[in-house]
Amino acid sequence: MVEKDNEGLGISGFTLGVLAICFAGWVGMIIAIVGLIFCLVQQKRHKTKMGKTGAILNIIGIVLSILIIVLYPKFIAPLLNQVSG
Repeated sequence: MVEKDNEGLGISGFTLGVLAICFAGWVGMIIAIVGLIFCLVQQKRHKTKMGKTGAILNIIGIVLSILIIVLYPKFIAPLLNQVSG
């Protein structure tokens, strides 16, 4: 049985990775950076699947957040204005 102490940061990083994808944007970016740090520390101390998966999810969250931050003012906001107005 795996001790919970060895997976705590990996599980936290995984959870933050999922949240970063859900809240993509400025909030998601902050969540993803914190989650990625947790996962990298987890992988340095004791490699786990949750830590590796969490790191991947956080990287996806960072990329998705960057895309939304860059594309929102240029494409999404004008489209929403056309639909609502």
